[in-house]
Amino acid sequence: MRQILFILLWFAVGCKAWASPMPQSTAAHFCQLLVQDAEGHIKSLNAFANGDAPLFVEYVFQHDGWRDLRIFPHGDKWYAATDELPSSLDHEHQRYIQEVFPRMLHEAEEGRWEVVDQYVDRLLEYQRQFSNTEKVTSISAPFPVTLLLALLFIVFLLIPLLQKRFSASGPHQPVRTPSP
Repeated sequence: MRQILFILLWFAVGCKAWASPMPQSTAAHFCQLLVQDAEGHIKSLNAFANGDAPLFVEYVFQHDGWRDLRIFPHGDKWYAATDELPSSLDHEHQRYIQEVFPRMLHEAEEGRWEVVDQYVDRLLEYQRQFSNTEKVTSISAPFPVTLLLALLFIVFLLIPLLQKRFSASGPHQPVRTPSP
């Protein structure tokens, strides 16, 4: 029992608390950001959120997942906030890359979601300005996949009903009455 209490206490102390829950709109806005994956493809964060943007963004912020996101473009390479940045990147850009997420995290902890949205807007602008967004491999949204699956499910439900109806209303043969 003591081990369970210790684990719960450790988890509670290790997680950063937010003053108010993250709005769905802020999470969806954040997931519009682009990131370079391990294979070098540029994708939106929606491709990694698996349809649950608020949970994904909470992971990114509360468990320091932002430290590994290669979200800052420079030439053909993208960098994470904790990467060693090239000397060809001027001091102002290096400082922005290293400070934007800790500042955004502070605003999230205070529940100032409008300010977090403003930071996301600036990040999106930074990405548009310093990246070649034509190289985006996948900006996937969970909605079209969900819609497609729902339609397929409905079609598969309707097939037996339609077969039953058409087989029941097929060509009618006159009913023969037994002759006396």
